[in-house]
Amino acid sequence: MTETGAPPRRFYTADWGWVTQAGKAELQPRPYIEVAADGTIVAIESRPPPPGTSIVRDLGPVLILPGFVNAHSHAFQRLIRGATGRRASTDPSSFWSWRSAMYEAAASLDPEALFGATCACYREMLRAGITCVGEFHYIHHQRNGHRYDNPNELGQCIISAAADTGIRLTLLEVYYSRAGHNLAALPEQLRFCDGSVPAYLARIDRLRELAEHGAFTLGLAPHSVRATTAEELGELSVYARQHDLVVHAHVSEQPLENAQCHAEYGKSPTQVFADAGMLLRPRSFTAVHAVHINADDRRLLADQSVCACPTTEADLGDGIVPASDLLACGVNLCLGTDSNAVIDLVQEARLLEMGERLRLGQRLCLQGADGRVAPILLAAATTGGATSLGRRDLGQLAVAAPFDAVCFDLQHVSLVDVPRPWVCDSLMLHGSAAAVTQVYVGGEQRV
Repeated sequence: MTETGAPPRRFYTADWGWVTQAGKAELQPRPYIEVAADGTIVAIESRPPPPGTSIVRDLGPVLILPGFVNAHSHAFQRLIRGATGRRASTDPSSFWSWRSAMYEAAASLDPEALFGATCACYREMLRAGITCVGEFHYIHHQRNGHRYDNPNELGQCIISAAADTGIRLTLLEVYYSRAGHNLAALPEQLRFCDGSVPAYLARIDRLRELAEHGAFTLGLAPHSVRATTAEELGELSVYARQHDLVVHAHVSEQPLENAQCHAEYGKSPTQVFADAGMLLRPRSFTAVHAVHINADDRRLLADQSVCACPTTEADLGDGIVPASDLLACGVNLCLGTDSNAVIDLVQEARLLEMGERLRLGQRLCLQGADGRVAPILLAAATTGGATSLGRRDLGQLAVAAPFDAVCFDLQHVSLVDVPRPWVCDSLMLHGSAAAVTQVYVGGEQRV
């Protein structure tokens, strides 16, 4: 206790930290971050507190960054790592053949298996410095499409896995109704389907009640224009606006998706979402992938978010997200691990820049006003994801934000020789999550 009888103040400090003060994020030597008992940052100071008044935990020769925010994950797909790395003579080796293997994994999961697979995935995310995940969850019902007694049985497995591991969760509940234009859902897709928008929204109503207790947040996720109709998108849009829910959807991941959408509607997938009212609220809609979009689409998405998942997009041969063009339009860029073949947002961020270098044939593509790329990439891995998930309180080490933090070892072989003013540039453009040593969520040490 201090002389006044108040509990001692609790500070975290380290050699360097990426902290936000007066709205500006920058690298600061030896920050002292005061954290309240509830895990909220209440002060960031440049000098140590007077001796005897506080408890100071010195994390040592590390770089403290805000906890990473993963805006797009399918946790169960981690189960097929390696399973699609061989090619038969009859296999076209495309996104669509990969999807068949994914469906086999989805069909095999019961509640216990889904919980276990999700826990394993989320533990790996935490180890990589990810403190919040947007789970794009579409395995809802039994293998034959029949409902469990609790229609949110599998969604609650995801919620329980997040609680068990200690990661923050935004549950993005998927709506799925068909295999394509005038095509009923395939047998392997039945467990994704609720049968109608009212049945889906009845489940959402129950999940909103659970979310009120604060264990997770919720968003809507019409899977894609391929898997939903324009009329259904309109109904979902009204509900999202009524209840102030974010909306995520796969958009223009594959050229075939665009071709089929034009054949059905005579317009792009982005325009279909816009016509359904999905883009009426700024920063409320996230287009996942958006690889094959045009200039008109980019203008429509100017005050929304695009979630790039570069390792998955490369793995599936999707193409390169035009990140420079999106950034120039004012789009909020964020990152996801998607299929979870790789779980490392540092690598995802680097590939976002490297993909643009390959696409444009030049260097330093995603640079900010100061000419630096690293702050843009770091923002995509933190505040960009937080904005996408409707969690503006996350993604920064700032007063009033939770102390969600990831520590990178400055003595790690990949960072030890880097001049300290360049350490963020080196990490984001040349490093990986291998140097992570500690992770905190709401002031609680998780790694």
